[in-house]
Amino acid sequence: MQAPSYTTTQRGFSLVEIMVGLVIGMATVVIMLQMLSNSDATKRKAAGGNDAQMNGTLALYTLEREIRASGYGINDQRLLGCDLTYKTSTDGATVTVPLQPTTVLTTGSVHAPAVDAKTDALLVIYSNNQGSADGDKLLSNSSAGSYQVSTPSTYNINDVIIAQNSARPSPCALTTDKVLNINGSTLTVNPGVMGMLANSVIYNMGGTPVINVYAIRNGNLTVCDYTAWDCSKASYANPVDSNVWVPIASNIVAMRAQYGHDLLPGASGGGLQKIVSQYDQITPDKTTGMNGFTTDCSWARTLAVRIALVARNTSYDKTEPTKVTPVWSGSTADGVSSPANPTALPFDLSGNGDWKKYRYKSMETTVPLRNAIWQGGSTCS
Repeated sequence: MQAPSYTTTQRGFSLVEIMVGLVIGMATVVIMLQMLSNSDATKRKAAGGNDAQMNGTLALYTLEREIRASGYGINDQRLLGCDLTYKTSTDGATVTVPLQPTTVLTTGSVHAPAVDAKTDALLVIYSNNQGSADGDKLLSNSSAGSYQVSTPSTYNINDVIIAQNSARPSPCALTTDKVLNINGSTLTVNPGVMGMLANSVIYNMGGTPVINVYAIRNGNLTVCDYTAWDCSKASYANPVDSNVWVPIASNIVAMRAQYGHDLLPGASGGGLQKIVSQYDQITPDKTTGMNGFTTDCSWARTLAVRIALVARNTSYDKTEPTKVTPVWSGSTADGVSSPANPTALPFDLSGNGDWKKYRYKSMETTVPLRNAIWQGGSTCS
C-alpha cells in the first residue's frame, strides 16, 4: 500500500504587509525622536534658566554684601564726599577716589573705563579697622611723621590712616599715611602731615581697606581692587586685563543702579525723614552737594542703593525665545509716586546682535547703606 503524499505550503509576509510594518516602525521612530527632542529642549531650557538664576544670584549677593559694608570707617561727616589720594600697592600709581560709601558710576566714568555699553558700575569703599568709626583725636599738634593719639591700642603696624582737620576743609582733599611704629600714645607714620592741630582727627582704615570697582565687561561681572591697581587706566580695560579686572560671575550682561535719597525736610523743618523719597543717579557734588544740602549732609541723606542685574543662560536658541528686553523698577520714569523715579534707566541688550536667541533672568534688590544708619540721628538740613 502506497503512503499518501503531503505538500507543505510555506508563506511569508506580503509586500503590502512589509510596507505597513515599515510605516508603523518609521512612525514610532519619528514619535520617539520628537519626544527625545522635546525632552532635550525642556532640559536645556530648565538647565539654562537654572544657570542664569545661579549666576545672577551669586553676583547680586556679592554686590549686596559689599554695599551693606560700604561706608564703615568713613561715615563721619567730615570725611563723606572728600577726595582721597594715595599710591596703589601693585602698579605704584597715584590715584584719587571720592570717599563715599557706594558711588554709582555711569557710562564714561573715569573710575570704570570701557565698561559694556549702557551698563552702570559701582565704586565701594569701607575699612576693616578695629577702632571707632568716628576717628581718634590728636592729643597735640602733629610733627613730621608722628601723631600722638588718645587710643593707640586700636592701631596696628601697617594700618592705613587718614588725618583730617577738626573742621572740614573746602575743598576737602585728603591723603593716606601708613603706621610704621607704635610707642606709647605716639604713632610713627609715613609720610605724615606736619602741623595738624590738636583735636584734629585720625581715621583708621585698617590693614586692608577695601576700595573696589564692580563693572560689567564682556558679559561678565568683574571687580578691580583700587588699592592695588589704577582701575581708571584705560589700557587695563581695553583689552581687558583679567589680572586687574577679575571676573567673579559669568554671563551677567547688564547692571543698573540708583541711589535712594531722602530729600524731604524733617517734621521740624530740618533733620532727616529717614525715608527714601526719590531714586536717581545723582551723586552729591563734592563741593555743593545736592538740592541745597551740603556735601556731607547730602551723603547722610543717601539712604540706600537699588541695583538690578540681567543674567543670561549659555544656550543659543535659534527660535528667539526672548522677544522683549527685561525690565526692572527703574525702567520707567515716574515722578509722581513716592518714592519718585524721575529718570528711566532701562536695560539695553542690543550690543549683542543675537540677544533674542538667549534666555535671561532679571533680578533686583535695594540695599540700605550703613552710613545712613549711623547718621540716622543727624540734624543735617
